[in-house]
Amino acid sequence: MYIDTHCHINSEELHPDSRAIITRAKIAGVHMMVIVGCDYEDSCEAVAMAENFQQYGLYASIGIHPHEAKRYDAIPPEFSRIVKDKRVVAVGEIGLDYHYDNSPRDAQKRIFELQLRFAEDNNMPVILHIRDAMEDALEILTTHRGLKMLFHCYSGGIEYLDEVIGMGGMCAFGGALTWGNKASESLCAVVRKIPAEYMLCETDSPYMSPVPFRGKRNEPAYVKYVYEAISRERNIPLGELSAIIEGNAKRFFGWE
Repeated sequence: MYIDTHCHINSEELHPDSRAIITRAKIAGVHMMVIVGCDYEDSCEAVAMAENFQQYGLYASIGIHPHEAKRYDAIPPEFSRIVKDKRVVAVGEIGLDYHYDNSPRDAQKRIFELQLRFAEDNNMPVILHIRDAMEDALEILTTHRGLKMLFHCYSGGIEYLDEVIGMGGMCAFGGALTWGNKASESLCAVVRKIPAEYMLCETDSPYMSPVPFRGKRNEPAYVKYVYEAISRERNIPLGELSAIIEGNAKRFFGWE
């Protein structure tokens, strides 16, 4: 059995085919999925889909992505209501993205801080999007050590791994593990080193498709290729890895 801790079934690319995509995931053995919000509208859709498809093990997170930070001076007031929905399991994806800089960095930092405080106030874990911004992100997160943190698509390499783990941060790995390039080599090194209790798996669908689907639309059913890559790198049976990931996800998200 597999878990996809980060997917965007609520995205424009996947939403029209969402029922078929969710069904294919279930057939492939994916029994839990977290649909991730990136702005107010996206977050509301994530919650609605998690409610409508809860029998398939769908949950939601709500948040403002760093790309969207420039659009928000504050957290949408409605978040205070929907965060209490029983299908909402995290605040995210939130963080800093200095690779694209689609929002000014000061705006990114401001909305990031606000959402970290919001997560604390609501006793929720956070799903982090950190790209080319690890130093600034870790400086901010140091003042929020009480939060449960998941570094989505972890990209800090070995260099930052000890600091992330020292803060109790979980690391999620996706299709990039399978790409066979320099970046995937770095990720594989992290996978071999990271303590098992800090690992999770994801697709980030419709993005980051694993081999043999690279260049095509990703979907939650393909998370099994991530599991298989980790199984090979750590030289442990797939069933043992699945049990580890299931326990880690339950501990992080708090679901039953």
